[in-house]
Amino acid sequence: MSEAKPSSVDRRDFLRTSAAAGAALSLTAASYARVAGSNEKLGVAVLGCGGRAQAHLNTLLKLRRDGQAVSVVGVCDVWDGQEDTFDHEFPVGTVTRRNYSQGLYPSAKKCGLNPNDTNRVTKDFRRLIDLKDADVICVATPDHWHARMTLDALAAGKDVYCEKPMTRTTAEAQAVVDAARKHNRVVVVGVQSLADATWSKAHELIRGHRIGPVVMGQTGFHRNDIRGQWRYYRLTPQMTPKTVDWKMFLGSQFEVNGEPVGPTTDVPFDRAKFAQWRCYWPFSGGVFTDLLTHKTTQFLAATGLRHPRRVMAAGGLFWEHDGRDVPDVGTVIADFDEGVQLLFTATTVSGYPVEEILRGRLGTMKFVKGGIQLIRDDPMRGSGLPARLEKSIEPTETIDVAPPSNETQAMWEHFLECVRTHNRSTLCPPELGAAAVTIAALGVESFRTGQVLTWDKEARRPTASNGAAWAGNWETRSHNRERFAGLQPPKYMGLAGDQEG
Repeated sequence: MSEAKPSSVDRRDFLRTSAAAGAALSLTAASYARVAGSNEKLGVAVLGCGGRAQAHLNTLLKLRRDGQAVSVVGVCDVWDGQEDTFDHEFPVGTVTRRNYSQGLYPSAKKCGLNPNDTNRVTKDFRRLIDLKDADVICVATPDHWHARMTLDALAAGKDVYCEKPMTRTTAEAQAVVDAARKHNRVVVVGVQSLADATWSKAHELIRGHRIGPVVMGQTGFHRNDIRGQWRYYRLTPQMTPKTVDWKMFLGSQFEVNGEPVGPTTDVPFDRAKFAQWRCYWPFSGGVFTDLLTHKTTQFLAATGLRHPRRVMAAGGLFWEHDGRDVPDVGTVIADFDEGVQLLFTATTVSGYPVEEILRGRLGTMKFVKGGIQLIRDDPMRGSGLPARLEKSIEPTETIDVAPPSNETQAMWEHFLECVRTHNRSTLCPPELGAAAVTIAALGVESFRTGQVLTWDKEARRPTASNGAAWAGNWETRSHNRERFAGLQPPKYMGLAGDQEG
């Protein structure tokens, strides 16, 4: 890598190019009509009215105020909701006055919907999917509901914006991939950071061999909150069995591929399990799904990798002993047939970050705020980099990338344009979402069972790993003299090999 001046990537050009990337896809008669009437108003029905959904609602309402042809035509949540002002006591010794507005009826009010219209303001998501003017379904519910709602929406001919992770299990993820193809619908998974052109630029650089073959990557997500991770979601006395459709929340009466959506045993109503569901296995994968899904999706998008061959995870619930199930320390290692290992690590009891990097044979790609650094690594000159980081290594080249000012809005603008043009090649299509789910879900299973798991690409399902077979496969490649993988062995290596006498 030679010295070069910083280059820049414009976000609008990036989104415009991404929206046009799938123009060659075939269009149905209905979708062609939509393209022809690209200024036709799109109706969005939002399933789930919690904290993340409020960001979606605020974005959609802003886009409408800005003159875009989009409107919220219905909202669904299992809780009546609450709108008030309260004293927020955090950090310790600090009290601030905050507004709170979540749940079904406050969200309906925000969107100007009639609370008495039970077809548009409802606790039963199926009513919104049946709405003729609901062109798009936004799934912003707890994770265990994502697959069932997305599948029903696709079957009804709707396009879908689904929050991450796309599904809770690998089987559900494959079902969504198949359904999106079968019904020819547009789907985006709401990893909103993919609206940042950094990951597309990284993929371009990797395909251009700027760091040579990628061999390893590391990234992480680290937090530290004395209240306990996800315990900052508010519990209120207004959350009761009378105001919450607890049976619908659990979802045990619904299924995907013969497996119940929710827990198979009766679970008593618990405000914490309702409002802080990310702390409990039946509804979430904890750090593996809520935090690391962002990172896994980014790295898969950057490298072009998809499903790993082997996944293993470790960690534990070491410090946050507050009745939760999920770990506070977790690490996932994913090995790929392409000869790449990706490492993802997360803590909720320590906030110190790890360097976010992809290592290649000829250099390292480091992701920093506002861009990408390339650091030369020359195998022709031996060890040229320090054994440990006493200070940051000066990059050989820096590529500036302008991030969007609001990633959620940028993702919605991109997605709505894809819907209008029936471009199924969204920034995070279901195939990418499914690959990220595979790493997360196999990470959860490996963590909980202690097994190393492999992914059967042909059967599209996980199996228990035969570790010896994995290692033996790569050893066999090593002994194949025709596969030096770019090595330039010294002349004396010609003396190696079995000798007689």
